[in-house]
Amino acid sequence: MNPPSNTDAERRQISLLYKIGAYVAAWISALFATNPDGGLWALAYMFPLGLAAFLNRRWGNDGGWWVLGTCVGIYVVHAFFYFRSRTWRSTVLWFAQLTILLLCNISGCREMIHGH
Repeated sequence: MNPPSNTDAERRQISLLYKIGAYVAAWISALFATNPDGGLWALAYMFPLGLAAFLNRRWGNDGGWWVLGTCVGIYVVHAFFYFRSRTWRSTVLWFAQLTILLLCNISGCREMIHGH
């Protein structure tokens, strides 16, 4: 049995351009899903707080800077591993995790918006 050649390994990798495109599309879709009319887009920097609000609405509303930093940190660590993934399988798994995180984030943001 022959070991896989470089061309086989290269075929199994996803181009960085495609990874960036999918990542940006996922984030933009999540922002639109959270607030379709765009009335609160000036507060887009607070979007990661939806992740905390998904777990506990009080954290999202009154958690403070450390909660925002923790939520942003989760996304930064995820992005690090997503962009370092080398195979289709690992990239798709990391993208699926991003999708789950963003769905939780959307849910938490909607709860914060409509909870007032």
